[in-house]
Amino acid sequence: MSYVKGDIIWVEFDNRDRIRLKHPAIIWQDEFDGNSDFNGVMITRAEPNPRFDNILMEESHFEKGFNVGFNNSHFVNQIFLKFEIWGPFHQAGRLTSDGIQFIEESLTNLVITKFEIYIRR
Repeated sequence: MSYVKGDIIWVEFDNRDRIRLKHPAIIWQDEFDGNSDFNGVMITRAEPNPRFDNILMEESHFEKGFNVGFNNSHFVNQIFLKFEIWGPFHQAGRLTSDGIQFIEESLTNLVITKFEIYIRR
């Protein structure tokens, strides 16, 4: 399956590995074919704190009718390199155009980083 910027992908519950892919990911590149590594932005419910610069989103940032929608959702202010081997993925949500624009305007950590490096800082 092919995904585009703003699609929220996730893995089936039985395939989740809390060490590698603990949260849904927003595709943050023009297109992702589902069969390669990709750039993504992580969604979490964790509040911002001195260690993590998480930014609160709004309900209007998420399209309705998907499993992943607004639930005290924050995006992690970082672009991550996500790995294809963490899949297989499925579309679990979608940002609205306002949601994509909000992240584009709010995202300041633009250096693509592996999660393992980010979490150790």
